[in-house]
Amino acid sequence: MPTMVHVLCCSLALLLVSAAMAQDEAAAARRVARLGERSVVYFVQAPTEPASPAWRPLIVWFASAVGEEAAASAWRERGEPLAKCGFVVVSATLTANPADLEPLFAELRRTFRIEQGGLHAAAFGDTALAVQAVLAHRHEFQTFTAVGDAGKADLAALRRLPARRVHSLATIDADEIGRHFVQLHAQRSSPGAGGDVARALDDFHDAAANGDEARYFTIFPSDAVFLGTDGTERWTGSEFRAFAMPYFQRDSAWTYVPLQRHVTVEPGDALAWFDEVLDNAAYGECRGSGVLVKRAERWVLRQYNLTVPLPNDLSRSVAARIRAFVDGVAPAVSTVVVVRHAEKVDASADAALSAEGEVRAEALAVVLRDLPIAAVYTSPFQRTAATVAPLCKQRAVTSVAVPADDGKSLAAMLRKQHAGQCALVCGHSNTVPALLKALGVTEPVTIADGEFDRLFVVTMGPDGTRLLSLRYAGK
Repeated sequence: MPTMVHVLCCSLALLLVSAAMAQDEAAAARRVARLGERSVVYFVQAPTEPASPAWRPLIVWFASAVGEEAAASAWRERGEPLAKCGFVVVSATLTANPADLEPLFAELRRTFRIEQGGLHAAAFGDTALAVQAVLAHRHEFQTFTAVGDAGKADLAALRRLPARRVHSLATIDADEIGRHFVQLHAQRSSPGAGGDVARALDDFHDAAANGDEARYFTIFPSDAVFLGTDGTERWTGSEFRAFAMPYFQRDSAWTYVPLQRHVTVEPGDALAWFDEVLDNAAYGECRGSGVLVKRAERWVLRQYNLTVPLPNDLSRSVAARIRAFVDGVAPAVSTVVVVRHAEKVDASADAALSAEGEVRAEALAVVLRDLPIAAVYTSPFQRTAATVAPLCKQRAVTSVAVPADDGKSLAAMLRKQHAGQCALVCGHSNTVPALLKALGVTEPVTIADGEFDRLFVVTMGPDGTRLLSLRYAGK
């Protein structure tokens, strides 16, 4: 009969064997991605390990803590159940700097054919670093799922990303998590000929991401047409191949990750057209559209049109920049300097400047002496006129009094009458913030009763309105 000591020894031996097996398993899954001098440790769990890259959906699972041990732990707990559902699962070593993960994503695209192009992201526990990582590499990901307590995190920044699917999953049950990702991935899967077209497009983008010239131009033959983002970019397939040759000498020509796609296949399964939403590290959200035909039982492109969608709110400023570029001139930039009047002698309704205020008025003329001020506006009160009087005398300019409480009308007049010029406005502690807002300044501005040294420089151009907030001394 075995003794208690014997039983304990056997149990301990089994534990040691199990621990050794777990260490061996983790060691086999451990990989290092390198890009120049930067490297990142990651762990991979896959349904199979094919001899050559195979198309697989891929999940990047972010641990709640940083470091290799946390990544290995997340891999052990989450990797195997998801791998049984058909996913490649990667757990990465997080750091405080999300940019450090760049080698990982380059390595994953070299190692795997990522089904649908975009990665799935998941986080368990504290999501702060995971959210930062996804935001820093947003062009790599199509979904983000916060699991367990992580589901209570603020994911607003991720939800603002175009075309992303962001979810919170309260459960920590492995089977439910697996079903969630299977359903999530299936939402972008298409059956039949539509699915074959989608795979051809994924192959097209993957070939570019891996610098595979032969594969890319098999899908984009010599009689295809590529329309680029620049109005001059219209190439046949052979012309585009000659243009792109230097890019395909690199490890990656370019990476555009599809996030959404619509495919229509004509009856007979010989002609298809599509439109897709893409993300790119340099250009951000893009749109691709075009036509494919079936040749020798495979889908090839006949046209690909790449565009950068322009939000309506930005269209006018971008159009102005394009016109200025075509005309060979610098786009007009208007500058409005806004100040509060200097110190006043008393609290009466139309008080004059105090001796201190007169000194500050002289200082204002010195501070703005190098600005090409074309016009000066004040409120109807003498303290504002007196504040700009030294400057007006210096410039031989007459100030114009305008209603103090109508910032919108004044802002509209400044834009219309002084486009491309510099104007000065002197107002009050309650009218200056209102005027700044009417000029397009989004930052909230408040001026305390005792503050007379505030000076605001507002620039308005094709890129929008910008504010420079300064102070100037009167003594």
